[in-house]
Amino acid sequence: MTGVGIFAGDLLIVDRALDPTNGSIVIAVVNGDLTVKRFHMSHGRFALLPENPAYDPIEIDHDTDFAIWGVVTKAIRFLEGA
Repeated sequence: MTGVGIFAGDLLIVDRALDPTNGSIVIAVVNGDLTVKRFHMSHGRFALLPENPAYDPIEIDHDTDFAIWGVVTKAIRFLEGA
């Protein structure tokens, strides 16, 4: 998610009580794996979009084991040497 300023090692603050809206950054479980992506909904279909060109979007269909774990509300980056 480097395109939105989230990098490896960052601490994410997640609100599990929030429902995701179109464009929310979410932590999702897809086929048993956790991922951080942008939630996209259009015409009743769902997709998880990366903010890093090295990754492909994940299309969610009726065969996908899928759940939203929570909505990311903040990211904290620790400074090196701190």
